[in-house]
Amino acid sequence: MRLRRPGFTFVEILMSMAVIAILAGIVIPKTGDFIKRAKAAAVVGDIVAIRDGVYNYYTDSSAYPLTGAMGEVPPALISYLPIGFSFVKTDYSLQYNNWPVSQTIPGYPSTTGIIGITVETTDPRVGQLVQALLANWPQFQSGQNYTFIIFGL
Repeated sequence: MRLRRPGFTFVEILMSMAVIAILAGIVIPKTGDFIKRAKAAAVVGDIVAIRDGVYNYYTDSSAYPLTGAMGEVPPALISYLPIGFSFVKTDYSLQYNNWPVSQTIPGYPSTTGIIGITVETTDPRVGQLVQALLANWPQFQSGQNYTFIIFGL
């Protein structure tokens, strides 16, 4: 009778590595999607904060702030947004838009302007997830820019 030394055989170690590789192949792609979903939720949170700031500004002044450049907080909105709020984030930039309407829009004859928020992202998947989360908002896409209408229609 041969005495067996404690430890694992080469075959047992290979099988364990194969199982771990299969599980990693399943988990790693899902983890990336969870991260993108979290980024999309952050974008939606920023859009809602801007929308609330715009509504509060309108309540105080009976007008909407003027359009700012991509990545710049319009000066009129600074005091209506959370302290330190930035329109430039790691993976995306925001732009507040105030478009005057010179003619009537069919179905919306009293509309004099359209207020929107444009999100520019380098990751199209994040943009798609934001579109899905805000599916009930009027929206349009142009390249890597996703614009959501918050008032005017």
